[in-house]
Amino acid sequence: MDVSELEMLIDGIKTELPFPPPFQYKKFGHAPFPQIFDEDVTYLGDWSALCLYPLEDLEWIFVRPRYLKRIGRLVPKQVISCESEFLKLLTKLGVSFKNESGNVYIYAKSS
Repeated sequence: MDVSELEMLIDGIKTELPFPPPFQYKKFGHAPFPQIFDEDVTYLGDWSALCLYPLEDLEWIFVRPRYLKRIGRLVPKQVISCESEFLKLLTKLGVSFKNESGNVYIYAKSS
């Protein structure tokens, strides 16, 4: 993906999805951030974060198109998903991705 395609993806996430899904990213020469992202989380993704820029440095993005919503202290967290909407957006934009058990890998660039 080039920078303009990444910008279109970020814009689509902000405008076409019911919520911004949480994600992990890796830039060339750096460790993934956040370092631990192996289970569902209770926060949303900040797709406007300056940490993503410059987009040219992104190697990959790992997206969990769902989050855990807290209902109450005694009630289990509810899984809120936008997986189908996210996959439709990726397909519409022609983004290459790998979907493994609802976890989506987007390879931004190869070194």
